[in-house]
Parts: sequence; structure tokens; C-alpha cells
Amino acid sequence: MKLSHLEKLSGLSGVSGDESAVAREIIAKIEGYARWELDPLGNLLVYKEGEARRESPLLLFTPMDEPGLMVTGIEKDGSLKFTRVGETDRRTIPGRRVKVGPEGIPGVIGGKAVHHAAASERDKPVEPDKLRIDIGAANEEEAKALVHLGDTAAFQAEFERLGLHRLKGKALSSRAGCAVLISLIREPLPYDTLFAFTVLREAGEGGSSVVASRLHPGRAVIVAPVPADDIPGGGETFSLGGGPVIPAAESRGVFDKGMVETLRALAASAEIPAQLAALPGRSGASGIQHSAGGVRTAVAGFPVRYPESPAQVVDETDLQAVEKLLLAYMAEP
Repeated sequence: MKLSHLEKLSGLSGVSGDESAVAREIIAKIEGYARWELDPLGNLLVYKEGEARRESPLLLFTPMDEPGLMVTGIEKDGSLKFTRVGETDRRTIPGRRVKVGPEGIPGVIGGKAVHHAAASERDKPVEPDKLRIDIGAANEEEAKALVHLGDTAAFQAEFERLGLHRLKGKALSSRAGCAVLISLIREPLPYDTLFAFTVLREAGEGGSSVVASRLHPGRAVIVAPVPADDIPGGGETFSLGGGPVIPAAESRGVFDKGMVETLRALAASAEIPAQLAALPGRSGASGIQHSAGGVRTAVAGFPVRYPESPAQVVDETDLQAVEKLLLAYMAEP
């Protein structure tokens, strides 16, 4: 995986329902390595030829979108009302920088100053409906010339290395998986393989639910973010640097036993550390698993710290290990 690919993807705005900039960047990176098409929802479907054809087509998929905001109103003072799109921790919203709409209009989220707040308000998280996006407009007319109702707003965070192996940036919970799949597509593969970069995960997995009906895979592996809890006050279930997450189940279902066993055996034989606990939440796999008559599905996940915040942290060695594991899995007939 090229770090430059991940840095570029992290910096793009791609709130659920508005992922086209991310799709265009992925296309630019895979052009000439595989055939691709965009389906009516915006999912990017990729057909990678290998040295041989499989009897049962394999699909590797990952989400493109990120949580963010959507403009719902324009005030007389030029500030913007908004609603949340996807899972964003409301405690992390005040004071954040955003880019609004297709032109990337810069803004900052603000609300009532602390010294104007009642004592009872000061120690409580500010509700999003009490906040506004300030884009520097002096009035409603100026704001309407720059943004429109329904425009999305993406959080901004610098991409940078933390310590030796940790990476911090925006939307890493989706874009890290995209960077891994881009790297795999650019490799020569032993078998034909399908890839999908899906939309609308943060809005209920709507994108992935149609992919299986279009591609008809026999089995599928999602490269999915898994919340890391190796922080003060957390647990020790999933840790950065602990390797790929290969769960047997999640809160919404059970994964294919044979696929899980194969992935775990390949990790063990290649001396890839793996984390095997069941997922407490959803991976995004069910959109594929429960469509097109049912698809055998498994997860090759990577831990992410602060997945519901504008700035997330991943471990580069985990992403490299996921890529190595999937290369081994794709070598299986």
C-alpha cells in the first residue's frame, strides 16, 4: 500500500451520498490495471483479470464514504444549519473545520460562546441543532451564493504520521480500506477477482446491498474498519498494531465458517498476527451477505481509533498485514 494514496484519499470530501470525488481518485489510480464501471448508485465496480478464472467468483469490497454533515438551512446572518449524516460523535463537532459543497467552501462549526452559556449548559455536550457552520458570509444572500440546501460538509483534519507506525487523518475508517484494495488491484493476480468500492455505508449500507445482485459473487470479503478499544477507559479486545481482525461473528450475524477458518489458517502460516474476537457492532458485510440469494461472506478488518470522530488513527503495519493476508487468500482457488 502506498502511503501517498492513503494521504490523497483521506483529504478528499466524500460524505455519504456524495462520494464521487473519491471514486474519481480511485479510478485514476487503477486505470490501466483493471476494467471498471460505476453503477447507478455510485458504487465503483472493478473487474481484475488474473492468470486463471475461478469457479466461484471472489469479491473484495470496502466502503468509500465518510460521516459528515448536510446543510438544512441558511440563517439571515449567513450561518448554516445542518444535520448529521452517519455516525459522528456529537461531542467532537464544535470548533471543527469543514469544507462545504462541491466547491469546498471552508467553514468552522460554532455556537454560543462559553461565557454566554448558562452554568447548567457549560458541562454538557452542545446539541448539533444549537450549532451553526460559519462560512464567513455576512448575510443570507452571500451564503446562498456559495452553498445550497442539501450540500454536504466534510470535516477537515491534517494527515500525518504519529510515532513510528501510526497514521492520523480524516475518514481513515473508509479510505484505508480503499488504499489497500487499490494496491491489490495494481498487483498481478493468479485468479480473476472482483472488487467494489461502495457508497452509503454511513447511511445504512444502501450501496453494498445492490453490488451482489450486479456482480453475482460466490463469496465476498469486506475490508472493514473495526473500532479499537486500546485506550484509557476502553478494553483490550482490538488493538492498533495487533494485526488483521478476522471475526467469526458480529452483532448482526455470523460469517461463513469455512472462509473464516481459511483466513485464520493463512494468517497463522504466514506468521501474521490476527485478532479473532467477535465484532460488537456492524462491519458492513450484511449488505452483501443478505442479498442476491445470500453470499458467503467474511471480514478482514483493521483497527481504528476514534472511528466516529473527525480525526482517526490507524496503524500502518495493520494495513500492510491485511494486504498480505488478502494476497494469500486470493491465491486460493
